[in-house]
Amino acid sequence: MAASHRSPELYYVISDLAGTSDVAVVEEDGTVVGQIEVDGLSARNAEDLAVGPCGPDDDATCLFIGDIGNHVGLPDLFIYRIAESDLDDLPARVSADMLQYTYPGEPTDAEALFVDDEGRPILISKAWFDESTGETGPTQVLRGSRDGGRLEHLGDLDLPEPESALFAGLVGHVVTAADSTPGRVIVRTYDEIYEYRATESSADLGTFPEWPVRHVPTPFQMQSETIAYRIDGCGYLTTSELTGSIDGVACE
Repeated sequence: MAASHRSPELYYVISDLAGTSDVAVVEEDGTVVGQIEVDGLSARNAEDLAVGPCGPDDDATCLFIGDIGNHVGLPDLFIYRIAESDLDDLPARVSADMLQYTYPGEPTDAEALFVDDEGRPILISKAWFDESTGETGPTQVLRGSRDGGRLEHLGDLDLPEPESALFAGLVGHVVTAADSTPGRVIVRTYDEIYEYRATESSADLGTFPEWPVRHVPTPFQMQSETIAYRIDGCGYLTTSELTGSIDGVACE
């Protein structure tokens, strides 16, 4: 899920089913406004969306489709970049730049994507989980160039210990979604939501693991796999993949 920058109050959502070729546009309560077919898209496992600058010093914004799920160990991943248009006149079909990336090491699964102020995608991996021991592996932060190529490993993310570990004990303390706005990054797990805040809004989003972090209000949802800031940065929405319910948290 990601908020449109061109049409406030509207959001993009996407299915993670294999073969997905379109993006839905919905209102905050989940009412479907329409579907947009994306030329050339037949996603293997689209796990997140992001809206951000199309490039450095670019006032135009783009929608980024993260075909980044990889629990089967494929050697590459794809991100589709689409110039945002006015959703009041919803396009039936759009073209996209298909960006191909390879991993800096072993392939890793990922469900979280956001974009920095230069239009570069940043991924947060979904760590492996050992059911027999209850151990969750490292959570990696990776950044790509604007044009594809080899991802850069920026480091590992040390998630806070969950205050409520209802799902972490079953599936691991893993990241299922993320979003950003200048100076802030919000991260979703199955149990909780964390917000990282920089001291300066101009801080490099790739350094967010070093920023102060806090737990923020987390609506209870089964299998929650999205998080999206509202366009004004005042609160956020999160969605259950299992039920489709959307819950909002307003500004404190």
